[in-house]
Amino acid sequence: MFSFLGRVAAKHSWQVILVGALLLVFGAFYSQDVMRRLTLAPGWDVPGSGSAESVRFLRDRLGRDETPVILLFRSRSDALGNADSPLFRNEVEAVTARIARNPEVKSVVSYYSGGDTRLRSKDALMSYAVVQLERAEDEGIAAFERLRTQIRSEQLEVLLGGELATYADIRQQLARDIWHAEIASFIALALLLVWVFGSVAAAMLPLIVGVVTIVLSVSLLKTFTLFVDISVYAANVVSMLGLGLAIDYALFIISRFREELALGRSVAMSLMTTMQTAGRTVVFSGFTVAASLFCLHLLPQRFFQNMGLAGGISVAAAMITAVVLLPALLALLGHHVNHLALPALARRASHQAEGGRWYRYSYFVMRRAWPVLIVTLTLLLAMGQPVLHMEIGPADSKSLPVTAESRQVQEILNQRFLHSDMGPLVLAIQTRGDAHSAEALAGLDAYTQQLRALPGIVKVTGLTSVDPNLSLKDYQLLYEFPDQFPLAKETLDHYARADATVIYVDYSARPSSETARALVKRIRALPVPPGLEQIHVGGFPAFHLDYLNSLRVWVPWTIAAIVCVVFVLLFFMLGSVLIPLKAVITNLLSLSATFGALVWIFQDGNLAEWLNFSPQGSMDGTILVLIFAAAFGLSIDYEVFLLSRIKEMCQSTGDNMRSVASGIQRSGPIITSAALLIGIVLGAFAMGEVVFMKAMGLGLLLSVLVDATLVRMLLVPASLRLLGRLNWWAPKPLMKLYRRFNLCEVDNHRIEAHPCEEKS
Repeated sequence: MFSFLGRVAAKHSWQVILVGALLLVFGAFYSQDVMRRLTLAPGWDVPGSGSAESVRFLRDRLGRDETPVILLFRSRSDALGNADSPLFRNEVEAVTARIARNPEVKSVVSYYSGGDTRLRSKDALMSYAVVQLERAEDEGIAAFERLRTQIRSEQLEVLLGGELATYADIRQQLARDIWHAEIASFIALALLLVWVFGSVAAAMLPLIVGVVTIVLSVSLLKTFTLFVDISVYAANVVSMLGLGLAIDYALFIISRFREELALGRSVAMSLMTTMQTAGRTVVFSGFTVAASLFCLHLLPQRFFQNMGLAGGISVAAAMITAVVLLPALLALLGHHVNHLALPALARRASHQAEGGRWYRYSYFVMRRAWPVLIVTLTLLLAMGQPVLHMEIGPADSKSLPVTAESRQVQEILNQRFLHSDMGPLVLAIQTRGDAHSAEALAGLDAYTQQLRALPGIVKVTGLTSVDPNLSLKDYQLLYEFPDQFPLAKETLDHYARADATVIYVDYSARPSSETARALVKRIRALPVPPGLEQIHVGGFPAFHLDYLNSLRVWVPWTIAAIVCVVFVLLFFMLGSVLIPLKAVITNLLSLSATFGALVWIFQDGNLAEWLNFSPQGSMDGTILVLIFAAAFGLSIDYEVFLLSRIKEMCQSTGDNMRSVASGIQRSGPIITSAALLIGIVLGAFAMGEVVFMKAMGLGLLLSVLVDATLVRMLLVPASLRLLGRLNWWAPKPLMKLYRRFNLCEVDNHRIEAHPCEEKS
């Protein structure tokens, strides 16, 4: 197949390039509105969990599908007085009255409408209102934007906050971050590629591949939005991984093509050899990275499945562009690929097959294999030490820069309001018969008493607790004749429909605290009283608890799947059992060092000022899972390029140490350059303002740096030297399987005939 791709590229280069150009233009126009098609809700909820069922129950059974928006009011001048002054109150009520007429606003609760002192700041200088917006198909974003135009006031400064406002701010910030990161990385890559290749013509090719990959990736992402909900975070993943991998793959193919030309071969023969070797390795590497990311589909949350899909899309786009469009460009350029060369850089770019610095360095490491192995492993373990005190917590408004309006609102609420959180526990309840029947009301009353007896409960609000002066018999009488009692009719309309009802529970603990999660556990452990069928506990603490439980259950299986998939693919690539095992172990150690650095930076707050973020005192488990899947695939990416070249040398020489040294001499500079190039891309995204993507970019950057230095330069040559002939060993049954499905670019039969031995 790869020879065929080389022949097609050589014979029909203009046709391939023309098709690629047409697809590029179409994709650029087609994908312009992709950010508006991505969902704001991240999709972190666990399907089937109590918190998710609570949301579904309220939406489907009670018709409650609103999203809250916080309106924070503060005076523009001292003349207006404080929140208790008539002038301040009149201005607030003028704003709330105007938005209450909006048909998309389901309810407005302010300090003045209900007298709830939690809605007034402790110094009485500010107050806020909670607006319930109709969510609709666009998650309420259109209604939110219209609401923004209705809250203008000359006397009051009105700030918007809450979950929806945070998501809207994140989408806007991510769009800006993507644009800035792509521009910055392209400029830096252009300069660095000239330094790597020593030729302007060769340097432009990876940038062309990168542009096409991004456009193709984003177009595919938009197409998938027609069938599934995809989180707004996916756009960053597509751009970051797509651009980075495109540059990497292009670098390997172009370098091999130039190497073949330098041996005096024709353009057509050089291209065929390049596709049979580097092209085959690129495809295999792409499948390995994609397989790692697709393992995220084992996790039940839509967010992880979105990220796995986005990663797979970016890998596929980079791989297809590198093995289809790039060979056509190389066939067209031929020897002109070395034109516009800078003499000093061109001389530096050429390196000897043997006797070069990388060759001598490899022998230096291999002759001291045991000390190098021990010191490197000790260093990796020391770097991973902070993982031992890692805390897993949720992302919040601190993920945004301090200039974001939604973050300012949340910080003001936390600092200047008493019990500012307006996110109670939501208990969705199915009753036996109608919710206002005598039996159901008795069950609700008994359950309410159980809830009030729990420590940390501040307030319980439901059908049998709207008025503390009423008894159970009073409620049964009221709801038996609701048309005669306005309070009963209003309460039923708000809290119940048929056999479905809801209870709201206010609590004193911080929503993201262990105390709040423990309260959820105690509520879920309460016996269900007679008259009630089913109870689902929702709200943020319940969601957080379900989320953490899901990670504990599914992350080990996901990690095991990634390790197994990579092990199997490496075996079919290399025909060895021990090398894939060694690769998996070293990559796990490399990732532990990466996670240790992330904990030290983002949880402990080191470098927070320099990196411009606010530490949250915990690590977002979502980031760690994504980094593991992506970084594991990327590290195997470099492992494949290095080991495939070493095996090629082993076929030629039969000498283990010489093969390792020659393979590193030929691929080491390219792998280092690739790591540097993808590091530029990841670093540009790490400089974004959203902490989630900052941690993602920085985590992958650290992983690449550790892998390209400690692992690739030290652990790999030392371990290959110590394994010796065992490098390419496999049990006979597995070797038969390998021969049948050989994915390597060399013939393993020849290696068996001339096994790698120590000859020096």
